[in-house]
Amino acid sequence: MSSKRFVKGMLIVAVFFLLVGTWVTYLQRCHFVAAEQYYETANWKLAMREYDAAMHFYTPWSPHIRKSAEKLWQIGNTFERQNQPDWALLAYSSIRSSFYASRSFYTPGKDWINRCNEKIAGINVAILIKEGSIRPEEAEVEKQKHLFTMTVDRAPDLFWSAMVEVGFFGWVGSVLFIISRTFNAAGRMHLKPAILGIVSFVFTFSLWVAGLMRA
Repeated sequence: MSSKRFVKGMLIVAVFFLLVGTWVTYLQRCHFVAAEQYYETANWKLAMREYDAAMHFYTPWSPHIRKSAEKLWQIGNTFERQNQPDWALLAYSSIRSSFYASRSFYTPGKDWINRCNEKIAGINVAILIKEGSIRPEEAEVEKQKHLFTMTVDRAPDLFWSAMVEVGFFGWVGSVLFIISRTFNAAGRMHLKPAILGIVSFVFTFSLWVAGLMRA
């Protein structure tokens, strides 16, 4: 009976993650389709909003993520040609921030981030020259300052990120253990499995919280 409960619990967890993944993929596609419609009518600003939203529903190896980044890059180039640097910055920043928002053990889209860093730094320097804040001969030094600021590694701590995963699956497993091992078919509690399950839950839940705070 206990093994059946354990299997049932694992199936529930698997179905939960499947539903979440399906829902995220669905929302990603909905925003991408809306963005494509705006893009076709040259409504760049609304297209940019929807591509940005699609990228924030990140799933690995999704073609919609790559296509959204490509379209945002094209929109940024369009705004540059139209002499609208502020909107061009928003387009390039959308690509950069979306990939950074999706990182965990690794940072996806590093090539895109590097390309956007170059664009953003160059546009910011051009704006400063136009405003008279810096002289043209100071452009390269100022650009390197911008690039240095943007390329400082602020990635999550790998160890604590791993502890987040260990802690999460640990306390979920502890709950399943308590459900499947603590009570017998008659509904009576077994003390030793109950204590083991509770101690495991408290430890792994604390590890999960600590990982979230320090990752």
